[in-house]
Amino acid sequence: MRVSGTKLVTNRRLQDQGQRARLPRLSGALSVVGALLLLSCSGQSPDAGSGPPPTSSLKKVGAAVEQAKVLHWSGSWPYDDWFPEGSVDLASTEVTADLRAMGSGDVFGTVSADDHKAQVVSVAGAAMFVKADRVMLQMMGVEDPKAHVGRWTEIRRSVGTRQVLGLDLDWLAPSPLASALASAAKATGGAEGGTSSVPSSAAERFPRPAGVPAGAAPVAVVGNESTKSGTYWVTASEPHQLLGYSGLDALLDSDGQPDESAFDPVARLSVRTENAATARGTYEAMQTVIRSLPSVVPISAEPAPKEISESVDEECGVLCHTVTVTVSLTNRMRNESVTARYALALEALLHKDEDGYRLGNPRSVDIGSCTVRLPTAKPGATVRATCMMGGSALRKAVQVAGDHHGFVQMTLQTDATREVTGITGPSNSTNLLQTLDSHADHILGTS
Repeated sequence: MRVSGTKLVTNRRLQDQGQRARLPRLSGALSVVGALLLLSCSGQSPDAGSGPPPTSSLKKVGAAVEQAKVLHWSGSWPYDDWFPEGSVDLASTEVTADLRAMGSGDVFGTVSADDHKAQVVSVAGAAMFVKADRVMLQMMGVEDPKAHVGRWTEIRRSVGTRQVLGLDLDWLAPSPLASALASAAKATGGAEGGTSSVPSSAAERFPRPAGVPAGAAPVAVVGNESTKSGTYWVTASEPHQLLGYSGLDALLDSDGQPDESAFDPVARLSVRTENAATARGTYEAMQTVIRSLPSVVPISAEPAPKEISESVDEECGVLCHTVTVTVSLTNRMRNESVTARYALALEALLHKDEDGYRLGNPRSVDIGSCTVRLPTAKPGATVRATCMMGGSALRKAVQVAGDHHGFVQMTLQTDATREVTGITGPSNSTNLLQTLDSHADHILGTS
């Protein structure tokens, strides 16, 4: 005897038990007022040096940045998308970075938080890898972090950004940053050749980063459709050179959203331009890391719905005193293998017209729960796992449902919560080395 009817529910595993909800964002009028303050308030920041440079000079700064061989960034920002298990302290974690960025998004260096450190290698347009301890891997949302401690793990973001603990790595590179500076020049609201004063409210929220000299000149930026609010710090005299940035533009939230509110974290970053020799050494260090990668690496990613299909099936045993629940997963990814487990909760819906239960309003009875671990699904393969549930709750449900002309008036339904415990795939180290060689040739003009 078979009683069917399945409900499949899958969700994304939270980053450890500690991922907490972000503080509510302020929207609408309050955000607009905050943006207007940057333009309407007057007064000079204590760090304003000799005064703000002409608005048009940001374009010149951007042009100089685009020609930079390498930009060396250091600084910090608060990160509140993660909490350690059992934490009661609502203060954000302070993250620091020491990174070199080149071209359109080649980035190499380290990020640290609470004395924990992660190495980062990001190849523009190709892949991003991190190597870290368990705590940092947890903070980054890596599944089963204990299994990946000290191993290079590829990090893939569903929003298509190269984000590490909120910092947008692509934004740091000369080419994207030059575009950001061009957008910022428009967002200052000043006339061509005019100046953009730094109101006290902006100086308070976007202070001068550590490492930027006291005589640096600030240029306040009001957010628009392509730029978030902040302050660029440049040398006081011409030709103006970029020294740092305080603001919202270099950070992304966990969903990659560009929203602004009074609660958004502020990045405080200093930067200096370094020469071709440093760029060459940085590329060589990145190439050394890529050569060290094994042929197969762990991947931190959330599969897209089209990459995985799954089903759950229930079948009653003799007299429906036991139920076998089977979970099937088909891996439609081209090159990656997937391992997953499912938490299953089985319930019976009683349809018998008795004691007020009607077909359209069935009574629900919890039958049991279990967890199944599926074998690793290689690309294109389908894997299955089963568990059996039964006992007094099921026997009583069958008895209550009764027997009507040989049919039990009962439907079985399973809630299945998927947790992807591992994705592995080819490191593509040979192709990545060729990509890095090409990028180095373009930046350094060598072969």
